[in-house]
Amino acid sequence: MTNTPSIDQHVFELEDKLEKTRLKLLDVATMGSIVSSIQEIDAILSAVMGMAMNTVGGEVGLIQLHQDGELVTKINWGIDDSTVKNIIYRDNLDIAAYCYRNEEAVLVEKSDDSHAYGDNIQTLLALPIKSRSHCHGTIVIINKSNGQSFTQEDKMSLEMLMNFAAVSIDNSILLKESLEKQKMEQELALARQIQEAILPDHRIQLPGVDIGTMYIPAREVGGDFFDIIDINGDDFLVVVGDVSNKGVPAALVMTATSAIIKSLLKDQPDISPARLIGALNDILCDGIIRSHDMFVTLFMARLHIRDGLLRYCNAGHLPPLYWDAASGKLMELKTGGTFVGQFRRIDFRQEEFPIHPGDRLFAFTDGLTEAQDADDNLFGSERVKEVFLAGHDTTAARFCANVKEGVNRFAEGAGTESVDDFTLFEMRIKGESHE
Repeated sequence: MTNTPSIDQHVFELEDKLEKTRLKLLDVATMGSIVSSIQEIDAILSAVMGMAMNTVGGEVGLIQLHQDGELVTKINWGIDDSTVKNIIYRDNLDIAAYCYRNEEAVLVEKSDDSHAYGDNIQTLLALPIKSRSHCHGTIVIINKSNGQSFTQEDKMSLEMLMNFAAVSIDNSILLKESLEKQKMEQELALARQIQEAILPDHRIQLPGVDIGTMYIPAREVGGDFFDIIDINGDDFLVVVGDVSNKGVPAALVMTATSAIIKSLLKDQPDISPARLIGALNDILCDGIIRSHDMFVTLFMARLHIRDGLLRYCNAGHLPPLYWDAASGKLMELKTGGTFVGQFRRIDFRQEEFPIHPGDRLFAFTDGLTEAQDADDNLFGSERVKEVFLAGHDTTAARFCANVKEGVNRFAEGAGTESVDDFTLFEMRIKGESHE
């Protein structure tokens, strides 16, 4: 008579299996909550590797993440990259690459002729580490420590753990990006505070002149700058410059340039614009500017109101416009030399001429001339001249505001935001009738 298992025995075995499965799922859920509490990616991967090996009873394994177009091993237990790369699965791809590219789990059991992947490989399990939005990489585990095959139950348990891992990696990346953004915002705020402290008050008033300014950085901080330095009441220096970059690096160079100019002027109050720019250039070259892609264009004019004289030097900057009221002529102030910050020991030239009531000086940066309309046409230097000549009958501040409004109308429909800093500076020599 053949002995057959009783119904009670079947029920007992089934209940025992269900209880083991429940406990295993509970373990996975517990591990998942632990993984979810970790913030650093390296710590997440280390924890996941240990939990995965313990969950499925793995012998050796590794975790690879996708970086810069390839899978890079981050955690490995007992095997290296070469072992996995030699396990060619399908489509001429190794097991990890196939799993990642297809976002598909791979289970190789002993009955699947696993010796085809090498004499030491009896069974293996590979799963993608993916969230809803992104596949981060793969986990590959080779052989079970008890010599048996990986099962569908192992695969299901590992999939649950990888879901927790993927979400934790997502959260870690978001946290890192958030912290980096916060740090950048703090740096920008500090740079902006420094920059605002250096730029003169737009309401600045000096005897004998009417001054108007406008400064709009393309980003939170910019590389344009201007300054008006009162030397002794009726002798002052006008500076307008442009650093060949944007953002924080340009703002820092701008800050250094402004500080150097003031320091040199304090030590040598009678220094000429040409000599001042030459000294500034050498200091910038000696350690302030280290990049070959960064330099400073600069226009500097020293006005002696009592003597009725202007001396200027242009170091590679867009030529400012000057209206000579006595002769009724428009001049472009070009004399000087090349930009500063790249070539040491350059001799800069300067020019001087008498000033009269009604004269006007207009300096600007390429944010004005390179503004574009909807057809990609530039505002250009000729339009700047036309706007300048048409702006006699107003104040300097109103003139700068009118120029900006005109540029805004010109750029309507262009569909792009300003890509360069925008700086305007106008000064008008006042006479008795203007007081």
